[in-house]
Amino acid sequence: MKAAIQIVRLRIQNMRAQLLERFGHDLVITDRLKVLLAGAAAIFVLSIFIGLDSFTESLENRHTRAQVALERLKVQIENSAWKDRQNQSQILKSVLQDRLWAAPTPGLGEAGFERWLRDRLVQHKMEPQQLQIRRVPVISQVEEGASPNPLKDIQRMTVKIIMPFDQIGLIRFLEDIALGSKTLVVERLIARSGRNARIEMDVSAFYRSQELGDSGEVQ
Repeated sequence: MKAAIQIVRLRIQNMRAQLLERFGHDLVITDRLKVLLAGAAAIFVLSIFIGLDSFTESLENRHTRAQVALERLKVQIENSAWKDRQNQSQILKSVLQDRLWAAPTPGLGEAGFERWLRDRLVQHKMEPQQLQIRRVPVISQVEEGASPNPLKDIQRMTVKIIMPFDQIGLIRFLEDIALGSKTLVVERLIARSGRNARIEMDVSAFYRSQELGDSGEVQ
């Protein structure tokens, strides 16, 4: 309050000095001019108080919102739901990892994937003319110093299959892909009709490396 009054006094003195400098020292300050100056000073003081009140109210609202958010965060942290969600996430992670094509080396992973494909195709009386597998990382190389990415060791194995067209065999083969224990994705499927009817399709699986234990079993 004292600071505001002091500011008002300085402003009035400055205004008076400017008037005297502009109109000369012979300027007569009438009662009407005094009233106008007092009114201007009152308006100025009132605007200061209104601004301060608005600023204080804004700070109080921000403080209240921060307290409410903090209390909600404390409740969430103390709630057992966080632990339950963590357990659920670990279970889901384990399930997803089991659906990846695991093998000690990429070459063994490709061999196992190709063997599975050939077994299913032969079972459905379909003889592939071509099985060509290519393997690429799921993510690009991680930059040096960046945090480790859980997908950095995952590779996509995509096989290109060309085989004679067989409607029943194709339906059963797609059913095996959809209901299999591993995650398989049909990237592309083209059925060509005519004298040389054939099927062209790309099927992808996801490989991850697994180390062998002392007993020689995959861990």
